[in-house]
Amino acid sequence: MKMIAIDGSPHGARGNTALLLDEFIQGARAEGADVERVSAASLNAENCCGRMVCWYRTPGLCIHADDVNELVDRMAWADVWVLSTPVHLGGMTEQMVRVMERTVRLLSPCFEIHDSRTRHITSPYASGKSVVLISTCGYYEETAFSPLVSQVEDLSWSHHRRFVGALLRPHGLALRYMQENGIDVRRVLDAARIGGQELVRDGALSATTLEAIRQPLLTQEEFVLMMNAAFERRMGCQPGRTPGCDTG
Repeated sequence: MKMIAIDGSPHGARGNTALLLDEFIQGARAEGADVERVSAASLNAENCCGRMVCWYRTPGLCIHADDVNELVDRMAWADVWVLSTPVHLGGMTEQMVRVMERTVRLLSPCFEIHDSRTRHITSPYASGKSVVLISTCGYYEETAFSPLVSQVEDLSWSHHRRFVGALLRPHGLALRYMQENGIDVRRVLDAARIGGQELVRDGALSATTLEAIRQPLLTQEEFVLMMNAAFERRMGCQPGRTPGCDTG
């Protein structure tokens, strides 16, 4: 199994999402997968021009000769795309969007009807291939991932790939912080590694594993107090401006 795992965080390997991605990759490699890890932030990446030259003038060929062009060539043949992105404001990061928009050249401008929906025709080699989402967000609630999950589900549909599922870590902004301050996050990281093993071995992610990654590590109230205290220390306590700052 050939995987391309794209880290869409602007922080790259230093980000919270990378903690889950790296464990997932370890699990997949332990089961024999060939995994290429790519940091989107490190790529020389031009924006899609939107003129669809890759459809009408040079079918399948992009006008940009950059790192993303070479990456998309490799993505065309990969069995699995692992899309790893934090949620900063609803959907995937700008770095991930820039990469994924450039995959449009893998599609044809012509439409087909499948399951009563229209979509672009693509290469028959895309059949049987899949997409996995890995994400963290700063909010405590899992509902914060809803726009991103819908976005990746639709992207998978467009590319004729099966959406396997999403490894979601709410209050993930605190993941490294909790790890550094004595809170046990190992069971979450272990679940991400097991997810990588399951995908290669079974072609699916178990409900048990997905639930283990989402499990609360502290209460909502504890999370808010802990994070606000950390923000105050970072910004400097400013009575009247900093939420939760002690004015006494």
